Amino acid sequence: MHERLRPRRQHCRCAACSSAFPTTASSISSCSASNRGTVYLAGYSFEGRLKTDAEAATKRASGVDEVANKIEVLPTSQNDDRIRWDTFYRIYTDDFLSRYAPGGKFGVLRELQDEQHFPGMQPVGIYPIHIIVKNGRTMLLGVVDNATDRQLAEVRAREVTGVFEVENGLTVAR
Repeated sequence: MHERLRPRRQHCRCAACSSAFPTTASSISSCSASNRGTVYLAGYSFEGRLKTDAEAATKRASGVDEVANKIEVLPTSQNDDRIRWDTFYRIYTDDFLSRYAPGGKFGVLRELQDEQHFPGMQPVGIYPIHIIVKNGRTMLLGVVDNATDRQLAEVRAREVTGVFEVENGLTVAR
């Protein structure tokens, strides 16, 4: 069986591959390697290209012989895109949570303006709260500073019209 990456050098390479694709609508949530040079990728992507790009980037890392790509490509849905953007807006423009957005609240407003000009575009940047929407169900993944922020992000996600369920997978940094 495989084990979680232990050697720091390998873990940094793996993390670098997954962080090369920063967006709130995708999340490479797991990256582990076996002793035999096989890397296991898992997570979610709103577009198929990210899955293949993450695999290709991982294969280029030294010491990687094989990549087991379990990244799930989310189904295309205008409603899911709307929910994703509404959740993005509610979380990253919140007075307390906006500190997690690169550029703060104004950076988020710029992203929203860009989306109006280029429909279908997803927010790009290093956002610590990843918003995954599949068939009206929202999943929050990432790391926040404290339990209050974790709960507040969930409350903001539940406020979005059309959301059936919110799964809060945010972890609190120690």
